[in-house]
Amino acid sequence: MNKLKLFVLLVSLVAFGALLAACAMPTPQVVERVVVVTPTPEPEARKLEIFHWWTAPGEREAADAMFAALKAAYPDIEVIENPVAGGGGVSHRVVLQGRIAAGIPPDTFQTLGGAELKQYVDGGVLQPLDDLWKELNYYDVIPGPLAKAVSVGGRPYVVPLNMHIQNILYYNKKLFDELKLTPPTTFDELIAACEAIKKAQPDMVCLGLGSKEKWGDAFVFDSIYLEEAGPENYVKLYKGELDVTQDAAYRRSLEKLQQLIPYVNTDHFSLTWDQAVGLVGSEKAAMTIMGTWAIGAFVKGSGWEPGVDFGAVTFPQKPDRILLFHPDTYGLTVGAPHPKTTMDWLRVVASPELQIPTDVIQGGLFARTDIDPTEFPDPIRQEMQTFVRNNPDKLILDQHGSILPGTATPIYWDIIASFMAQPDVDGTIQAVANMMTTYDVKNASAWYQWP
Repeated sequence: MNKLKLFVLLVSLVAFGALLAACAMPTPQVVERVVVVTPTPEPEARKLEIFHWWTAPGEREAADAMFAALKAAYPDIEVIENPVAGGGGVSHRVVLQGRIAAGIPPDTFQTLGGAELKQYVDGGVLQPLDDLWKELNYYDVIPGPLAKAVSVGGRPYVVPLNMHIQNILYYNKKLFDELKLTPPTTFDELIAACEAIKKAQPDMVCLGLGSKEKWGDAFVFDSIYLEEAGPENYVKLYKGELDVTQDAAYRRSLEKLQQLIPYVNTDHFSLTWDQAVGLVGSEKAAMTIMGTWAIGAFVKGSGWEPGVDFGAVTFPQKPDRILLFHPDTYGLTVGAPHPKTTMDWLRVVASPELQIPTDVIQGGLFARTDIDPTEFPDPIRQEMQTFVRNNPDKLILDQHGSILPGTATPIYWDIIASFMAQPDVDGTIQAVANMMTTYDVKNASAWYQWP
């Protein structure tokens, strides 16, 4: 083989080897790996943002008792409270609803039962609490009318911590003992007592009243109408089932309210409910008609001892003894920033550990009827709690945001307050009839059943 042939052969072998090597090597591939890092979720902060309106004497101390009970059960929970001054929660509701509308709701907030609660439920503001109620066995420890007051469509949406009785007449016990007066339980007895007090104490007002937020006037009228109409027609009135223009009992009640006006303090339009209680506590007035929360105001605001300095009777007690009531309640707000913490709060709200100290201070009855009535230090509530335990069917929702729809309630307060300023029986009856039609009360209040 000559040198030229050898060179060509070597070149060919090298080229063929390179070709084989090329065919044997795989085509390089780029492998992309995506690593997803899921951060460990931070545990829910143990905070409770709460709105309530307990700021008056007796109420502030009761709020402190609530939070002390929560602290004892869950020491790690930080309470962020936004109390708003204003008896009955009128100012509180304005601020609260603004927060809800802005999409920054608190975890929980104070609300009454009945129509006020229904308004929040219909607006999608509150979560149902069926599972919690089953866990707590709450249906078995509270009166049936109370359970109905905090349920919408058969589902509970809040946990009640008390029952406030609206139609209570408080009186200066020492004055009544001195004048040998029997506490009145009917309208005629009330007028007779006022006449006797006027004769013995000309400078003393007979009935202290605070009308600044108007619902106090409706409280007084309710007591009169309950006696004139009886419990069944009381319910029918506020459910819009009566033609008020044809209701003789409504007319008589307005006439009696007008008869009572001269015995009321002339400055009632500028006073809140607790200031009216203060009139009795300072011995400027002999009596006042107010709910159970007045007990706390007497004790904390005036330093009066129940059963010693002041007494109380449900008013009226004829034709039947009926207790008009509404509960204070708390629920879980839709979009609550701390839902697990809020559920722990609601467990405490339902407990005797919260209800006993809170209700004893603030004045309401216990929501739970399995709590011994003697937990109350005063004979007034011991008797009423026992009566409710034995006669739950005597409880009727009052009109304080309860039977009347929430849209109609402030209009009704305005109408009765206007009557107190300028009594006009016919004009007031027509105004109430118009309200019933305008706000379709018959349909809006059809949800409520009594007993």
